[in-house]
Amino acid sequence: MRLLVCGKKGVFAVIGIVVFAAVLVSACCVHVVCAGASGVSVPILMYHSVGYNNKVQSQYILSPETFEEDMKWLSDHGYTAVFVSDLVHYVLHKTALPDKPVVITLDDGFLNNRTYVLPILKKYGMRAVISVVGAFCEDSTLHPDPNPSYAYLTWKDISDLADTGLIEIGNHTYDMHSVGERKGCMKLAGESVAAYSATLSNDLSKLQSALTEKSGVTPTVFAYPYGAVSEEAIFVLQSLGFSAALTCTEKVNLISPSSPEALYHLGRFNRPSGETTEGFMNRVFGSL
Repeated sequence: MRLLVCGKKGVFAVIGIVVFAAVLVSACCVHVVCAGASGVSVPILMYHSVGYNNKVQSQYILSPETFEEDMKWLSDHGYTAVFVSDLVHYVLHKTALPDKPVVITLDDGFLNNRTYVLPILKKYGMRAVISVVGAFCEDSTLHPDPNPSYAYLTWKDISDLADTGLIEIGNHTYDMHSVGERKGCMKLAGESVAAYSATLSNDLSKLQSALTEKSGVTPTVFAYPYGAVSEEAIFVLQSLGFSAALTCTEKVNLISPSSPEALYHLGRFNRPSGETTEGFMNRVFGSL
């Protein structure tokens, strides 16, 4: 195609077109982090049980009212909740991320994540990652308990949550969520790498198979129980098709296409009870 420019008016017209195009490109990049950027700072928030339990108030139980205050704060301050898989796609495929991304995670798979959390997420246009423990889900399926204060999700609950499009399901081990000699899925002192890898692989594979068969989802994100990390676990995670892993190290993550290994060391800020929304959010986002 030829562009004919006649006289000064034509030159000014071309300049105007170029400037207009530059403005459009600039505007498009205001709301997304363009692929090829050196890195994106992404805070990840960690929740557990969101419900009412007057007998137990700890750093792992939060009231629905406080959770809603948190989601409102994120919405009011322009943050967009993304899945961990969105971070993976940004790193591996340079898919654009929102300008102010945040990841909301909930560990253990409490029933109240469906009862209280889901409606609040819908209200504020947020999404979250729920990492479940297989043994808890199996027991809840076999012995249903409707009490959201302490019950866990069933396999059907997980399927329903995933179908909303607002929830990404993560693997939190099938039956290694306990504090004992091993502490979660850590490698034992003196345990060979081969023996450890086989033990971890068998456990994670059992949950992957159960979730695929009974809930119709196959997680690509893993959450370490208690944040107890063993470097030997990363090879197992990669061999099973996991693209990312969540720890409990409190840090803001720098997500970059040049550092894919960082996806297996994602830090999170635990949300305790007894702290105001403003105080917690300032602690997390204050350095951004």
